Amino acid sequence: MSKFQIVLLVIFGAFILLAVILFSRNRGSSVAKVNLNVWGSLSVYDFNNLLTSTGIANDESLTMTYEEKSADKLSSDFTEALAVGKGPDLIIIPVSNLLKDKDKLTIIPPLSVRPADYSSTFIKEGDLFVTALGVFALPMYVDPMVMYWNRDLLAKSSLAAPPVYWDQIYEYISKLTVKDGAGNITQTAMALGEARNIPHVKEILSLLMLQAGTPITAYSGVAVRSVMLENAVGGLQSPAISALEFYTQFANPQKSFYSWNRSQTNADTHFTGGKSAMYLGFASELPVLKAKNPTMDIGIAPVPQSRVSNKVMTFGRLYGVAIVRSTKDPASALAGALKLVSKESAKALSAVNPLIPARRDLLSDKPTDSAGFVFFGAALQSAGWLDPDSTKTAKIFSDMVESVTSGRARLEEAVGSANTSLNSLLTQTK
Repeated sequence: MSKFQIVLLVIFGAFILLAVILFSRNRGSSVAKVNLNVWGSLSVYDFNNLLTSTGIANDESLTMTYEEKSADKLSSDFTEALAVGKGPDLIIIPVSNLLKDKDKLTIIPPLSVRPADYSSTFIKEGDLFVTALGVFALPMYVDPMVMYWNRDLLAKSSLAAPPVYWDQIYEYISKLTVKDGAGNITQTAMALGEARNIPHVKEILSLLMLQAGTPITAYSGVAVRSVMLENAVGGLQSPAISALEFYTQFANPQKSFYSWNRSQTNADTHFTGGKSAMYLGFASELPVLKAKNPTMDIGIAPVPQSRVSNKVMTFGRLYGVAIVRSTKDPASALAGALKLVSKESAKALSAVNPLIPARRDLLSDKPTDSAGFVFFGAALQSAGWLDPDSTKTAKIFSDMVESVTSGRARLEEAVGSANTSLNSLLTQTK
């Protein structure tokens, strides 16, 4: 970022602060009612329910209209709308779209949202929205990864609960994996090792890498670059290589704990069909899993952790409210964004299970139901990384896995190729 751009951002930030002050002073006067257009992948029903239950719908100074967009088209629709002079004032953006869309957003300066208030209010993963000049978005809700498990299958194998640590998975595979007379896998502990039939392969591998100690991407000055080959300690292999080695072993017929291959159905279907004892998925999948098999006794637990790490974490899909740079009223947009991430709004969202708030104050007061208890705990532990293009990086991660499981590349070569491809994408998003 050039000095000229920085100066412009500082000036614009001061303008927002002044506008907010003037806005607050004039709330009681007879000013025209402001309407903010908001975009996001949240359902229209859930958003409108939020506006109604919090009283935002009755605000005499500010109204909001909402447009629901499909998650996979949110970024492209956003770009196309802005290109013709249209688009929203606020956008509920997943952190995975941040690098791709940051040039379309207004940075909220520290004078408007103090760093200390931000970090004490929102979960740790919210730091991904933070820059030296302020924040790109205010965290709204998070969809954390959890472990679903079939209570009946575990009980049948005399297992009282799912594994707490990853090194316990070997015992579960030994007890839960079933093969027919021809050696075909008919039941397994968990879908791990492949890419094509595991929809969340990128997120699972990201989880393992983050737990192993690599942030995957990191800032180098003002640019973001891949660090998948870094963070090796004492001459050992990098955490990314260790994570890939752990993951792919379960799809290797030569390994003792071979328990998954490409011939299996998709991981979620395998689980709801009663053929996998456990499944790594997101909190938002619970209604879908129950609908697929209403009679299954599904348990929910935190994802397994690394026994050697001093951190407890899961992978989370974080969503935040951002101010669009083209808005004609940045002060009102900021006021609207603050309303959407307020404690009242977050509480209203949390009533719509499984939309999990990204506010620490609400997450510390866990629900009493078993699902909510796990989801809220996982939200506090959520982590992620700065992704230049979620679709393209999904292919990079899948290729990395398949190059190993097919024997085309060694672990070091696979991670090295992924690192190069990721850096190439990051260069394009500058």
